[in-house]
Amino acid sequence: MTATTSTIQLKQLSQSAQAGGYWLISGEVSEPITPLAAFYSLQLPSQTEHACSKSLILSLFGYQFPKLHLLSTQPLEPDLMDSVGIQLLGEATLETALEPNLEPSLNLPCKTEQACLLLGSDLGIGPLFYRAKQLKNNAQHHLALLHTSAQFPFVVKPAHFMLNDFPFEAIGGCSLLEDWKIANRLASDSPLAGCFEGSIIELLMPWIEAESQRQLSAPLDWQILSFLPETTYQTLSTIIQPYPWLSLHNLAPPLTQATS
Repeated sequence: MTATTSTIQLKQLSQSAQAGGYWLISGEVSEPITPLAAFYSLQLPSQTEHACSKSLILSLFGYQFPKLHLLSTQPLEPDLMDSVGIQLLGEATLETALEPNLEPSLNLPCKTEQACLLLGSDLGIGPLFYRAKQLKNNAQHHLALLHTSAQFPFVVKPAHFMLNDFPFEAIGGCSLLEDWKIANRLASDSPLAGCFEGSIIELLMPWIEAESQRQLSAPLDWQILSFLPETTYQTLSTIIQPYPWLSLHNLAPPLTQATS
């Protein structure tokens, strides 16, 4: 895999609180963003001379030039909001051997003959939404599985799409994804009504086993687009090796690290 980075300047900032303790950071860019990254980092100023500065990780939620919307787990401080603008470093972990027919947004493979399985955890839910919106008018059937370590950035509602391949307690979903005709199910590390309590891998496995049986009579290639932490992605990569009808593409969120 290879890392792709780009720097953008975001101006005319605004922010609004979202469900689950998330924040939506919005602003404008002066030029079209190329390439558009799934995750961005903002260097936060240190409070004291000898303290370590830290990077705040934000994820792509929406983009239509010149407007850019980013998902964050915390609000920006007033001094940043009142500044003339902030500089963001775009970060994305991309597969090195992607098909030649790439679309500009996120450099993702865009094969219309494949169904897409979207996987996102915590801040990875932001770019999952962005990609899902692109797929909503596609003729293929798609599926999204979302995971949180605490809360989701949306209100969990009873799912309208009937899916028989998941644990019985996974009966909740994201209404926005359903409006886009994308079936979805949810997993959480802690008990949340309507969600499977466990990892996204545990939520996924029954579907893989059921789909593997369906492949015998109705072959269908699936591309997995992963917005999962690197360790989860590595586990997933190992799990899907026996299934040639699954191809995996990863845009892992960067780790938040303190720098001196």
